[in-house]
Amino acid sequence: MGYLFLIVAGWATYGIYRMLRTGRENQRYLIESREEVPLQTDHLSPAVARLVRDTRLLRISLEAPVRQIRELLIGDLDTASAEDLDAFDNMLMTVSRQLGEWLQTVDRLPEGDAAVLADQGLSGEPIRNAMIREGWSFDRKHLRGPGGPMDRRLAQIIAELQRFETLLQNTGRVYR
Repeated sequence: MGYLFLIVAGWATYGIYRMLRTGRENQRYLIESREEVPLQTDHLSPAVARLVRDTRLLRISLEAPVRQIRELLIGDLDTASAEDLDAFDNMLMTVSRQLGEWLQTVDRLPEGDAAVLADQGLSGEPIRNAMIREGWSFDRKHLRGPGGPMDRRLAQIIAELQRFETLLQNTGRVYR
């Protein structure tokens, strides 16, 4: 009976340790994250304004996968459970799908709205080229693929989405 108590106490201690560690990691993430300013889209057509909102949502949603990839690269990939790896693969599939859908949105913009992007020097090509290099799908087999670790490759995509978002908010007018 005493052994059972020790086992339960050990599991409880481990659970508390994991909870505290996760709490510290979450606090660090919140401290490091920057505050988002409201989008300025009044000067844009509805389709381009929607694209700017979608771009911000996509950019923010990619931050969690970058953290997960870094954690997996730092940790021991060989000791990860099959369920953890399945969840990781599903996350990578979701990232690939989201980026593909974003590219479709850019490609389907009306001609006038596409001209607005071109006037700002923007297109979906940098993201498309990144997806082509990935074979249109992020895959766990390529965590340390050509072009550097996957977290850095995704961080470059995030930087391009940030640039896209920022330039489209520019009204082009010096005086308001």
